[in-house]
Amino acid sequence: MLRAGRLNIVLALGLASVIVLAVLLVMTRSSPSVTVGNFLTALAKADVDQLVELSHYDGDKAELRKQWEFCVKEAAPHVRFVWTMVGSREISDTSASVNILWTKDLGNQGYEKRYEIPCVKEDGQWKVDIVAVARDMFPALPR
Repeated sequence: MLRAGRLNIVLALGLASVIVLAVLLVMTRSSPSVTVGNFLTALAKADVDQLVELSHYDGDKAELRKQWEFCVKEAAPHVRFVWTMVGSREISDTSASVNILWTKDLGNQGYEKRYEIPCVKEDGQWKVDIVAVARDMFPALPR
């Protein structure tokens, strides 16, 4: 409370904390573009756990994990790439697509190609529809 024109420091810090938490909650809302960014970062780092978590897949998760391990550790352990988000659009409440500009073969004469990454909302979270991703984007993507 106010004492001789001063605001109680505990009250001020509590109010500031509530404001910071509210801002963080709004900023960290799940979106298709954030999901695709996290997915591509996991792909670049060969993070199988994150790839499984961010993939929409109708089959068994254990099978999906085996396919991701084969993809990033055996089929394409040395593939290097960069990407730029070009845009995204929500098609409906449960489907969206994110357009990226993908540059592959960085060590040689790299080339750019535009891809559309389809996303599906599953249990309130956006996930990459891995079966619908173009097969030429990355070797041995899960099927």
